[in-house]
Parts: sequence; structure tokens; C-alpha cells
Amino acid sequence: MIESLNGESQEFFQAIVNHSEEGISLVDIHGKFVFVNGSFCSMTGYDSSELIKMHVRDLVPPHIEITLFPKIVNGQSGSREVELLKKDGSLFWSEIKACPVTIKGQDFILGTVRNITERKENDIKLGESEEKFRIAFKTSPDAVNLNRLSDGVYIDINDSFTRLMGYRIEEIIGKSSLELNIWKNKRDRDELVGQLSNAGFVENLKAKFIAKDGTIKTGLMSARIVEISGEKLILSITRDLTELKQAEEILALMGFAMDHISEAVYLVDKTGRLKYVNDESCRALGYAREELIGMSAPIIKPEFPEEQWSGHWQELEEKRSFKFRTLHRRKNGKTFPVEITANYFEYDNIGYNLALARDITEIVRIERERTKLEEQMVQTQKLESLGVLAGGIAHDFNNLLAAIMGHAELTKRRLPPESAAIENLQQIEQAAERAADLAKQMLAYSGKGKFVIEALNVNSLLEEMLHMLQVSISKNVVLRLNPYPSLPTINADATQIRQIVMNLVINASEAIGEKSGIISISTGCMDCDEQYLKNVWLEENLSNGLYVYLEVADTGCGMSKTTLSKLFDPFFTTKFTGRGLGMSAVLGIVRGHKGALKVYSELGKGTTFKVLLPADNKPVHIFNGDSLVDPWVGSGKVLLVDDEETVRGIGVEMLKELGFNPLTANDGKDALEVFKKNAEISLVILDLTMPRMGGEECFRELKRLKPDIRVIVSSGYNEYEVSQKFIGKGISGFVQKPYKFSVLQEAIKKLSS
Repeated sequence: MIESLNGESQEFFQAIVNHSEEGISLVDIHGKFVFVNGSFCSMTGYDSSELIKMHVRDLVPPHIEITLFPKIVNGQSGSREVELLKKDGSLFWSEIKACPVTIKGQDFILGTVRNITERKENDIKLGESEEKFRIAFKTSPDAVNLNRLSDGVYIDINDSFTRLMGYRIEEIIGKSSLELNIWKNKRDRDELVGQLSNAGFVENLKAKFIAKDGTIKTGLMSARIVEISGEKLILSITRDLTELKQAEEILALMGFAMDHISEAVYLVDKTGRLKYVNDESCRALGYAREELIGMSAPIIKPEFPEEQWSGHWQELEEKRSFKFRTLHRRKNGKTFPVEITANYFEYDNIGYNLALARDITEIVRIERERTKLEEQMVQTQKLESLGVLAGGIAHDFNNLLAAIMGHAELTKRRLPPESAAIENLQQIEQAAERAADLAKQMLAYSGKGKFVIEALNVNSLLEEMLHMLQVSISKNVVLRLNPYPSLPTINADATQIRQIVMNLVINASEAIGEKSGIISISTGCMDCDEQYLKNVWLEENLSNGLYVYLEVADTGCGMSKTTLSKLFDPFFTTKFTGRGLGMSAVLGIVRGHKGALKVYSELGKGTTFKVLLPADNKPVHIFNGDSLVDPWVGSGKVLLVDDEETVRGIGVEMLKELGFNPLTANDGKDALEVFKKNAEISLVILDLTMPRMGGEECFRELKRLKPDIRVIVSSGYNEYEVSQKFIGKGISGFVQKPYKFSVLQEAIKKLSS
């Protein structure tokens, strides 16, 4: 195209093209390059010979539409900023200006291209910086605000500023700090303005501010003068020192707490170095705090050499928390056992072990004693097993000896004195007598030779056994004794009853295993009727009446129906080892004392054994305990209402002794039903606190049914507290639980006088 111009025009055009820093191109109306200058080639990376063969579309990325070209073809000039493709596939930002031209009657498009990549990148960086500033401004945990330097008016604030000062944003913007009276001391603001004027910035100025609600805030303030859109502003950042002070107080409190707990606390890093210890650590080991900090943890663990530390740390990282026992060595060289709870955590991507160490010297001593006692008990059980065997053999052996001796005696009587067989029979008798002596020794060994029946107080027997029971069970099990006061005695062999208790408690401990659990031993007494006694073990030949019960309940694994059905089979056991005679022995002892057993069990929820033994047949002296006996008795039907079966059992026996015909109910609703069916009831002994319907409501209903009914209230509260509840309601008397026979007798006797 240049060649087609005349000489002067060609030279002029050539000069312009060659010295232009902008890329120049001439394109036909179809978009094909006709001419390009050197700058255009430099921008695109193509030679002019390559570009002459190319189309405008070849320099435009596929995702960009060519909207400028059609407008130029239609005779319009225009410009556009667009990314263009280089020969190597990279992109650069360009500003294109184009206009239509006609050369020798032919239409072309003349375009100039300027590389604006640097300006574009600067614009993007500026936009990103402004966006980062805006995000930092708005999301900063510190209070940030922009004020005009000229008059102090707030231009912008962040959310932290509104939270600190308690104002809404619209209450702040457009007003100055002086208008809002934010500065507690005006000299603090004057100091801020003075330092800004002199240095252009302020660092760590501590000042006090007045929040909207009037509270005083202390802040640490930094500020500097900035220029935004040609306007000088003050950019201020204020940190609320109140939270920092609270954090410091909490940290101090935590340190105080750490120094006052009973366990030694050690903070250990990955290398095994101690980073923190509390007072108990210093006391336990005998070191000063500054001696322990930085010390290697394995130094205080003689069983834990340093070469094992990496394995220990790896285990801690995997498990995050675990317990183990080891020895600690004091500064004086002595060692003591400890139980350590190791806890792994990370802070700033660094792992630490927070270890709590408990001195278990006493626990280890008790465990050793318990182990020794268990060994003794195993030996005792072995001897007991032999005793059971010996007793059985002796019993059958005596029967055989009786037959041998009897027949020998009869034969000797029937033979003539001169018979030679007489001497042989005498030898048989002597041998049988020696065998009988041996059988007596076997019976004495088995314990059946001396079966002593005496009046026993079950509560006293349990109190005597308490220590032995505690050391016989797992260390994780809590043993609770819940004796009911004023129990009647039972006629029993103390040794046999102890065996019942020991067997039941040991079985309960084994059911709980190594887990934590509770074994409760409770006593009481209850009036058992025929219906109740139908649902017990050994129900045959049991008499209705008052029974003392011994209840052993555990929170162990419980038993399935299959296990329950075989529980008392001889030699049945759920353990891998054992005699399997424990429950059989319990059942035999209960049978021998004309008692009964009840078993409640559910898998996963525990088991309860209730042993019922007949009470002594003289309850008056037992319940009362007084040396003087009042002969007064009454007659008629009395309703005893109480939700505790023990109270009902003892109460019924007392009322029978007083000559009454007692009826019972276990709550207020049940009492009303019984009362409606027995119109001849002349007296009600009413418990105050019961489920479903309490004593107060039941009292009102009883009075509604029969206004003149006499009611004695029974409660664990004292008489004053109960009388306040029934002022003006007409109760006939009061007995405080647990009550003696004489107290109940006196309360009823007053109503008859």
C-alpha cells in the first residue's frame, strides 16, 4: 500500500510509521491485515510477513467478542481496551483506536494500538489494595475510625467501634468526637492532635473514653494522617484494654487455681522439656519452680529413659489422651508411684503434653493389702470347698457307720459268748468307733459340727463386716450401706449370714468388673403376705408375717433370663474359673434359716438380691427398747398409708401388737380406694410425702369422705413444720419417723382417752 503512494506522501507516511511508539495497522473491510508497523510487530511477536496473512480475529482471545470492527466498517470511529494474543500465546492489555479511511477509492480501517498492560496491572493492584483496606477496616477486631483532620467529623467507622462505644453507626457519622462527648479527658484529644500535627502519627496513646451508656472505656490508641481522594483524614485504631485486663485476670486466676489443685501439673514440649509446673509439682518433687522449668521430664521418671521419649510422644499424638502409672523421683533420690493423665494439644501448630500426676502411694498400699486379702480369701474358699466336701462325706459316712455298728452290736448279742466270731465283731466295733471319731473331725472341719443359732442384729453384723467388704471389692466400686433403724433381730447363725453377705457383695463386684459402679447394701423389714411370697425362691412352707430383708444391689452387667434360670444350679458359673458354689451356698443357708430370696436383674442395668429372713417373734421389745411396758391395747381397723414397704412392714406388726386389725396403702390414691371399701376404719396413720398423691391432698379427700375420721400424720419433718401445713385442718396427732413402738402407742392412746 505504501508503494502505491506518490514519492512525497510515501516518505511522509514512512516517517510517521517508523517513529511511532504505537502499533499501527491497516486492515481491509474483511478484517485482513494489509499493513503493520514495527511497533505492532513488537507488541504481538509476529513478523510483518506473518501478520499480512492473518485476520484480526487471530489476535483476539476466543472468549472476547469483536464489537468494535463492525462499527468502523459502518463508518464510525471508536476505541476500546481489550486483551490481545501474542504469538507465544500470552496476553497483553491494549488500547485500540480505529477509524475508516479511503485510499484510492478503496475502504480500509486504520488502527493504532497502545500497550497499557502496566497501567492495567497498577489499576488492579490499586483496586485490590483498596479492597484489602476496606476489608481490614471493617473486620478489624480493634475499633477503627476515619475523621476529617480539619474538624474531627467522623467519615467512617467499623463494627468494632460501634461495639466499643455502644453507638449505632448513624449516630456517629457526620458528628465529631467533641459533639458526642466521647473523650473523658479533653487533654487526651489535644495531645493526639498535637502529636499528629508535629509528627503525622501517634503510637500507643492510652486514653479514656465515655461510651453511650456512660461506662468508661480504656483504650490504647494509634493514629496517623492519611490522604484519601485528596482529603486529609485521621485514621485511628483503638484497642480495648478492658478485655485484655480481664484476660490477664483470668490467666492469673487460672495460675492461682493450678497452684491450689491437689494434682501436680506439668506442661511438656515435644522434646520432653518442662515448660510449666504448678506448686504441687514443686512440693511433690522437692524442687524450686525455676529448677524444674527447662528440666527434661524423663529425669524425674527413673522407669522412663530419654531414648523411650519419642515412642511415648508418638503414642500421645495418636491417642490424644491416656492414663498410665509410673514412678517419679524426688530431688533427694527417693521414688514414689504416680498415676499420670497425659493430654495432647496444639498451640500455634506446636504440640504440647499437659500432664496431671497424682500421688498414688496410698492407693498402691491399699491395692497390695487387697491383693494379699484376696489371696487369703482364695485360700479360704479352697478350704471352704473342702469343708463342703468333708461335710457331705461325713454325713453319708456316719449313716454307713451307724448301720455297721448296729449290725455288729446285734450280731454279737445273738451269738453265744464262747463264739470265736465275738472277737472279730469287737474289732469291727472298735474300727467303726475310730471311723466315727474321724467323721466328727470332718464335721467340725466343715463347720456343720457347731451350728450356733442366736438373736442377731443384721445392722450390727454389717457394720462389723464393712471394712472387710470394702477391701474385697474393686477399687472402682463405691460401697454404700443403707441400714434401716430399729430393725427386729433374727434367729440365725452369724457365720452363715456373713457368708451370704460376702458371696453377694463379691458377685456384685465381679458383675461391675473394672468399670466404675456402686454396690448398695440396704436393710429393712416388711410384712409379707401369701401373694408376695409366691414370687420368691424357696416359697414352700413359708409363713406370712414380718421378715427382715437384706438387699444387695449393683450397677453391673446384669443377667439374661437364661443365666437367671441356672443361677442356683450347683457348680454353675459365668466365670472362666471358680467353684460355682457361691449362689448354691447362699440358697442353702437361706433355706436352712426358713427364709426366701428375690432376684431382680436386667442386662446392662444391674442386679438386686433381696434375702428375706423371719423376724424375731417379739417385736414389741425390739421396736420399743423400753424397760417399762405399757399394757394398753386398742381394737378395730386402722389404715396405715406409707410408700416405704419397710415402714409398712414394721407398722403393721406394731399395730397387730396393739390389738388392731391393720390395713395398708402405698400412696394417697391407694389409700382412698381402701378407705371407700372399708367404712369401719376408725383411724388413719398417714405419711406426708408420697408419689401420685401426697399426704395433704389425701387428708383433704379423707375429711371430705368422712369429716370425723381421725388422722395421725407421720413424717420425717419435725412436728412444728408439719403442724404449719395443717393449721386449722384438724389432724388428730403426729409421729415423727422413724418412730418407736411406745411413741405410736402413746399417740393412738391419746385419741382414746
